[in-house]
Amino acid sequence: MEERVLHFKRRVLANLTGYGLEGESRLAKHIEKLQAGSYPAQGGKKLYTAEDSRQIREVDAPWPLPKFDRPEVLAFFYSKGGVGKTTICANIGVTLAAAGNRVLLIDTDPQASLSLLFDVDVDQEIYTLGDAVEAVIHDKPADFRKGLIRPIKDLQLDLLPADNRLVWTDMLMVQAQYREKLVEQVFICNQALLEEYDFVLIDTPPSVNSLSFSAVAASNRIISVVQLSKMAIKASGNLFKLARELKKGTGRVVPITFIPNMLHGGKPHTRSTLDIIRASIDSESSSKVGITATVIPEYVGLARPKGHEDGQKTLLEAEPLSLTTQKFIELSREIETLAMLDRGDENHG
Repeated sequence: MEERVLHFKRRVLANLTGYGLEGESRLAKHIEKLQAGSYPAQGGKKLYTAEDSRQIREVDAPWPLPKFDRPEVLAFFYSKGGVGKTTICANIGVTLAAAGNRVLLIDTDPQASLSLLFDVDVDQEIYTLGDAVEAVIHDKPADFRKGLIRPIKDLQLDLLPADNRLVWTDMLMVQAQYREKLVEQVFICNQALLEEYDFVLIDTPPSVNSLSFSAVAASNRIISVVQLSKMAIKASGNLFKLARELKKGTGRVVPITFIPNMLHGGKPHTRSTLDIIRASIDSESSSKVGITATVIPEYVGLARPKGHEDGQKTLLEAEPLSLTTQKFIELSREIETLAMLDRGDENHG
């Protein structure tokens, strides 16, 4: 497997740190002061890494790096497949990490789509969240550090992969007591490890089962991706039902944030789609439900098939200066803001 790296040009660094094109001259002063960046071995313009983003955002940047005493856990959940949930989870994870955050991705889908996107050989023996859950059920150590993979060099992004054995994990959980708290128990067992991260992103299977319910119960917020499809929008009913069951079982109201995906501003039915989503939100006024200001546009680059000549890459790796990549940078800023709001709610809750 070829080693993946993520080095980017100054314009991308400017976008990630909030300077933008108009602030590149100010950014240049910080680059010089911090001695950020390095020249590639074969020559050419200076390139930068996530560590440069982190240093600049910690010193002085239009978009400062948030400080968390514990990770923000986000469960990417929707009960319909094919809406782009896994792709968006991966792109947000990489973008957050490139902007200087420490990110852990957890794949809980037996199809292992997130793991495959990062070139994990799921046919090899790997340690998954399912192994950790089974360990907790049988009162054994549940250390998933040994299962972590760092798929992109120079990026503080780790992945706990998945494989098809998670189907059996879900069946085992059905028979367990307090199954909605099992993932939370795994996190407690791995608290010291989790404190090394700013964000934990959980990609759940496209169905309501014991594992996805437990993952949502262990999260600070549900991230739900919706597309321009009646079936996809109707599936939000299952999401709201899950949230109500979670409140009934644990007493917690987990905030829900919708990310509209594959929408095109030039299409007249885009506005009606957003109106339908907002109407669904209004009907759930008792819950903390919202929709991102950033809408992911309809773009073929988000659906790279297996065997593509560039491989399965996130947009920041493949097309760092595209408009859709910029949308993910804007979306990552919204995610950071939501994380800070969640901290405020916890402090005043």
